[in-house]
Amino acid sequence: MAKLPKYNAQQWGEARDAVMQEYQDYLTQLREQGVDYTIKNARKLLIFQDLIQEWQHNLTTVMTDLEENVFALSVFDELKKKKKCTLLERAYTDMASWSNFNPLPLTLWLELSEDEAITEF
Repeated sequence: MAKLPKYNAQQWGEARDAVMQEYQDYLTQLREQGVDYTIKNARKLLIFQDLIQEWQHNLTTVMTDLEENVFALSVFDELKKKKKCTLLERAYTDMASWSNFNPLPLTLWLELSEDEAITEF
């Protein structure tokens, strides 16, 4: 295995901010496009939510958990070259092509049933 580059806390903080900004931009897009578009893209939203969970931990945890994840580390090169993060979109595109990716509506409900925050009314 090739030696992976090391990044400092400031760089990781910038990467985390970029990933969270990509997520916020997607939420804005959903709001702007309306309910039908959001329903059509609910699966993508759920996957994005799963993906950002790791980035929402405290910075030390993010660094420890992802410092050997080659895909996660690709955000640094992307930010250097493009000044913008598409990590979530790239992950979703890859996950959607997995042969075991199950797009049944039941999958959405199972995922939703695990989110205790939305069960309160």
